[in-house]
Amino acid sequence: MLSNQFTASLSGFDAEQIAKRFLCEQSLRFMEQNFTCKVGEIDLIMQDKKQLVFVEVKYRKSNSYGAAAEQFTVRKRRKLEKAINYYLLQKNCNPFHTNFRIDVVAIDDEQVNWLKNV
Repeated sequence: MLSNQFTASLSGFDAEQIAKRFLCEQSLRFMEQNFTCKVGEIDLIMQDKKQLVFVEVKYRKSNSYGAAAEQFTVRKRRKLEKAINYYLLQKNCNPFHTNFRIDVVAIDDEQVNWLKNV
C-alpha cells in the first residue's frame, strides 16, 4: 500500500520506480527502463525465469477519469507491440521465436495491480 500523501505527487518516473520495485519483489529481474525508439516506448523490461516481460505502467491519482488499467487501450497496445518488435529485432531476437509477454502494472491511488499477459 502507498500513502495518499505520497501518491498525490507521483510523476510517471516515480510510478515506474514503484512498479519496478514491486515486480522485483515478485522475483522478476530488472533488465531495462524507458526503452525508446521511433515507434514508441517500453516502460519496463523485466525477465521472469526464461520469459521476457514488457511492462506498461499506468498511474492515476484518482478514478475520476477511470481506473489506471483502463488507460491501456487497444491503440496503446498496438504502439507497445511495435516498440517490442523493434526492441527484439535490435537485440537480434526473432519476435516469432522469443518467449515474451506483456504485463500492465496499474497504480490507482494506494493500490498496485499487476495484470499478467494482457
